[in-house]
Amino acid sequence: MDAERRIAELRQRLTYVRDVFGNGGNANVRVLSSRLQEFLEREREYAPPELRAEIQRLEELFGVLEHKLDAELRPMDKVRIVRHPQRICLHDILEHVYDNYTEIGGREELSVDPSLLIARATMARRHKGRVVDQPVMVIGHEKGHGQEFRNGGSAKPWGNAKALHYMKVAETENIPIHAFIFTPGSYPVEDYPGAAQQIARNIYEMAALTVPVVAVISEGGSGGAEAVGLADRRLMLSHGYYSVISPEGAAAIEGHTHKSGPADAKLVEKCAAQLGITAEDNLRAGYVDRIIQEPPLGARTKHFEFYRVLRRELIAATNEIVAEVRGLRLLQRLAMRRKEGAVPASVEDIYIRWSLTRRARVRLLHL
Repeated sequence: MDAERRIAELRQRLTYVRDVFGNGGNANVRVLSSRLQEFLEREREYAPPELRAEIQRLEELFGVLEHKLDAELRPMDKVRIVRHPQRICLHDILEHVYDNYTEIGGREELSVDPSLLIARATMARRHKGRVVDQPVMVIGHEKGHGQEFRNGGSAKPWGNAKALHYMKVAETENIPIHAFIFTPGSYPVEDYPGAAQQIARNIYEMAALTVPVVAVISEGGSGGAEAVGLADRRLMLSHGYYSVISPEGAAAIEGHTHKSGPADAKLVEKCAAQLGITAEDNLRAGYVDRIIQEPPLGARTKHFEFYRVLRRELIAATNEIVAEVRGLRLLQRLAMRRKEGAVPASVEDIYIRWSLTRRARVRLLHL
């Protein structure tokens, strides 16, 4: 059974690589395809010890070539990565990053939007020999793993209205907000209140929030990302993209094809490269504060070490905001700052109460 599971995982990894790079256009992809195919054709000939050894060799080969392929990624490859069904989604993050969570529904019928998820979650921290639960409001787009009813994470106006309502709830409860952006753009509803009106209202209201807001960007397309993404700290996943418009939308405008059908694939690739959408591009431009490094070819559901990295980054970012507005002593603030751009392994040992005083909440508005 263990061999069957490992072979199934290798099949999944090959499918993923093919979806990102295409089936035959890359030499490393062709090597992986041929080696796995040869193994599957001879699988029944191996005795159990030989079978395990051959699977081990294949897993090592996949690991080496995935690292090589990761170095070859183009901007449009990263777009395909963040849209892939194997990509981590918000439910995965809630399950593996937070210690407990309760999903919250909307008010009235129209506020039920499967592409936008709200949850009240907790992070357990150790302080003076006891465990302290720190509550946070988690708000973000839920793409799922290929479920069509979620509209690929494109929230409708009433979904964004629900997000704004629970941001206000978090403000009332004096707890931080963690926002996760997994959207190619908002759902294009034109009837009032339309997508643009609701996004504008969200941005206006979020600018005046008096609780810490940390945003994590995976796929940030157009105004749909901004509907929940205005934050005190903006973290971006290394294989994500963040852009004023999706590459397909830019290509439709560039090629004047918005009425005649999809734009040419080469034009989409060109627009993705020219838009400056990658994490490195956005960090250089100052649109994000930090990049969270992912495993080769992007974080997928079973990359459990990545969830630990993401948890540390979220705690560190929230601590930094609170320390800044509460005016903590210099040595306390230095203890939380990362050395040479990396979060210290002991970041979870640094405990700061995340609720803010009235004076600190006023100071937060001027950050």
